[in-house]
Amino acid sequence: MRFLILSLAALSLAACGERDAETASAGCAHEATQEVTWTSTEAPDVITTRAEGPSCAQAVVTFVARDSAGNPLWTFASTYFDLSAGGLLPEDYEPVSDEQMDAFLAGWADVTVSSSGELPEWREGVATLTESATTFTYDTPFERETYEMLRARNLAMICYAAAVEATQCLVIDPVSRAPTMIVAYGP
Repeated sequence: MRFLILSLAALSLAACGERDAETASAGCAHEATQEVTWTSTEAPDVITTRAEGPSCAQAVVTFVARDSAGNPLWTFASTYFDLSAGGLLPEDYEPVSDEQMDAFLAGWADVTVSSSGELPEWREGVATLTESATTFTYDTPFERETYEMLRARNLAMICYAAAVEATQCLVIDPVSRAPTMIVAYGP
C-alpha cells in the first residue's frame, strides 16, 4: 500500500513537471542587452531588458542597469501592455509575436547617455519645475536648490521609458554614488 501511494505521488509530481515545462515552452521569455558608458568612463555598464510571462502580451518586463562588475544599479518593472499601450491588458488582447517583443526590448534597452545640464532650468520664484518647462510636464523628487545643483554639475544621465508617455531619467548622486531619479517627464 505504501508503495502504491508513493508511486502515485511520484506520477503526480512528474505530471506537474510536464505541465510546467509545457507552460514554460509556450510562454514568453526574451532578453536584450546594451552596453552604455554611464557610471564610469573606464568600463561600460550593461542595460538588460527582459520579458517573461505566459504569453508576450501578458509579459512582465524588467529594466536592469548593472555596473561593469555586474552589481545592480537600478531596476524597474512593469508590463509589456502598460509600456506599449497603457493601462491594464484587456480581455480581448491581440497576441504579441516573438519578433514584436524582441524589437520592444531592444528599443527599451537602447538608452543613450546625456547630461543633466540638458534638463530644463527650474527658474527662481516658480513653485514647480513643470511651470519652468515649455514642452513636457516635469516632476522631480528634489527641491529647487538640489535639482539646480545636480543640473549644473552636468552629470551623466540615462533616460528610459517608464510608461507609454512617461520617461524617467537617472544620474549618479555625487554624494552617495548611488543612482537616483532626477526627473520624470511626459506630456
